[in-house]
Formats: sequence, C-alpha cells, structure tokens
Amino acid sequence: MELERVRLRNVIGPTAGGTAVILGNDKKNFVMYVGVFEGAAILRELNSEEPPRPLTHELIGYLLTGFGIKVKQIIISDIVDNTFCATLVLEQRINGSDDDDDTKRNEVRIDARPSDCIVIALKTKSDIFVTRGVMEKVKDISEEISAIQQKDIKPGPGEFKLGDLGLDLELDLGEKEDEEDEDDPKEDFL
Repeated sequence: MELERVRLRNVIGPTAGGTAVILGNDKKNFVMYVGVFEGAAILRELNSEEPPRPLTHELIGYLLTGFGIKVKQIIISDIVDNTFCATLVLEQRINGSDDDDDTKRNEVRIDARPSDCIVIALKTKSDIFVTRGVMEKVKDISEEISAIQQKDIKPGPGEFKLGDLGLDLELDLGEKEDEEDEDDPKEDFL
C-alpha cells in the first residue's frame, strides 16, 4: 500500500453543520468534514488546552503511555460511502528499548475515526499518512488555498469561512486524478 505523508493545514469551524479539516502536502490539499465535537477536540489539542478533567483523548494518551505503546502512524485508509476511514497503527516494545534491535515488538492496527486519529497524532506528534487511493479520490483545493494566501490573509484555526474556499459542508470528493518534514504538526497552519 503506497502512502503519502500529509499535515494538518487548518481547521474551519466548528459551525452548526460540522467542522472542515484541511489536510495536505506539497502535491495536494483536501477537506475532510468531521462533527462539531470532533472538530472542537482537534482545536483543543492544537491550542494545547488542558481540560479540567481528562476527556476521552487524554484517557487514550494515558493508556498508551501507561502500557508503553507508541503511535507508529495514522493512516487515512479509505473512503466508503462518502465517509473517510482511518487506521491507528500502534507498536509496543516488550523487554527491550527503542535502541535495541533484538527487542520484540507487537504491532496492532485498529480501525478508527479519522478525527480521533488526528487528535491522537497531534497529542503524540505522530505522522499522518493517506493512501494513494484516497489521494486520487479527494478534490484538490490547493488553488483555493493559494487564492486566499495571495490576498495576504493569514487565517488561524477557524478565522475564515468555508465560502472563502468555495466549499460547503457537503463532502466533495471531486473527480479521480491521475518531503518529508520533521516539524511539529501543530505549526503547519495556512
């Protein structure tokens, strides 16, 4: 399975209809729509907000840390019935260390919602990948983003509207079309 690394580019919303999450790389940028609460969770993580009591994603982070499980990668793996699917790839090292080549490793792949995976990726500074099949199905919005940047608008999370991109909250997959960076994923907004 061919994978392309993407970064979280921006979050638009949440609005009453949901939240638009812009993901992409140097080749292509696309929109994935998530619910209001899921969008709020992504924004909380981006803004490094600490809830007064642990929420679900904090609990997941504590469990991963407590059992010595590393998030190896997040994969946005498919689009089924206009819904994005994702895989959370976890790795646990048993009786060894990160530097020990003889360490036994257990790898587990778990189907998950992409919105949850994005929050976990931000929380653990893990890479987000998209399969080539997904990249071929999604509509490229790079030109719309360029137009906004040429107007010298520097939006932060939620500071411009879907209308600025010519989008609405309908999933727009578009038609089929035939560098890695080690920076913090929270610092790559438009």
